Amino acid sequence: MTIDEKSLTDHEDDIVIVVSDADYRDAAQRALDELGLTYAELRAQAEEGNFTSSQAHALWVSIGGTVDL
Repeated sequence: MTIDEKSLTDHEDDIVIVVSDADYRDAAQRALDELGLTYAELRAQAEEGNFTSSQAHALWVSIGGTVDL
């Protein structure tokens, strides 16, 4: 994975990490795999408002609607 850190603000401690689309999708898929869920299952949990774990909810907050795996 290639990470490009860029300082984009006037503050020295504000760092933005830029990753490629492929790296983002790979990371999302790994997170889903760790939870034992498919993206469709996670999306269904979000639609129902009933997540199987706090980790699933946090993952949806992070990736929901941004990928289609």
